[in-house]
Amino acid sequence: MGGLLINKFIYLLEEGSKSLWRTKIPSIVSSLAISVSLIIISISYCLYVNFEFMILEFKDKYKIEVFFNENIIKKNAINSFNDILLLNGIEKGIFIDKELAAKIFKKNFDEDIIDIIGTNPLPMSAIYDISKSFRDYDSIQKIIKKIEKIKSVESAVYEKDAIIKFDRMVKNILAFIFFISFLIILVAIFFVSNTILIIIYSKKKDIEILKLLGASNLFIKFPYYLEGIFQGIIGSFISIALLYLLYSILNYLSFNNYINLSVINSVNMISINIFLGILLGFLGSSKALSSYVND
Repeated sequence: MGGLLINKFIYLLEEGSKSLWRTKIPSIVSSLAISVSLIIISISYCLYVNFEFMILEFKDKYKIEVFFNENIIKKNAINSFNDILLLNGIEKGIFIDKELAAKIFKKNFDEDIIDIIGTNPLPMSAIYDISKSFRDYDSIQKIIKKIEKIKSVESAVYEKDAIIKFDRMVKNILAFIFFISFLIILVAIFFVSNTILIIIYSKKKDIEILKLLGASNLFIKFPYYLEGIFQGIIGSFISIALLYLLYSILNYLSFNNYINLSVINSVNMISINIFLGILLGFLGSSKALSSYVND
């Protein structure tokens, strides 16, 4: 029984490889379509990883500046400062009393404010860093509302317009990357599916004979699944080779000083390419077989 199954599997494997050889040109086109798709997806992923890093760097600069009431005493201002530190979403903060505010003014403008107007009108304030998981517009708005409810707080400000624009830009870029990747996947599946359809048409009589002889649908379909998978594997190896070449060229041109290229040449990327290649090949075969070899 075991020997029979092995013989069947070997036969199906041979049929799949023979079909691949018989339809060399369409199979090569499908494999190239898969490789191009995988290259574009890999580059998109590399851009995504670098973009995520850029987002984290930019969001590290997200800060909330709080101004305390003008007539509040320093002790009460410090108490309010500590209360704000306990709020969910606040990571750390710096308290700025009137003396420190005057020093900052002098450093920035090279003038002593007390010498100019005879007194120090600068209010006590604080600057807070926002926790990583709260660095989006909606979360910051909620934190601001909580801060402004504290009695000794005059106002709480942040770079509202910059954050709104940045959040919108991030969403648009990510949506574009995923949309392009989705379209590329559809194109690859289309090419594989068409190649398998060509083979099915050329072997339509053989399929009918196998059905009359009582062959199961899985037995009939298996070689075509294998052919799609073979095309996917070939396409993935082509993409890996071309990505390595691209990595070497960009590395030689010192592009690694500007973007993180290591993701292109990583073990994870190689594994993802092989997996996606096999998946695209299988999905293309499934699409073709669902129409012409019914259960």
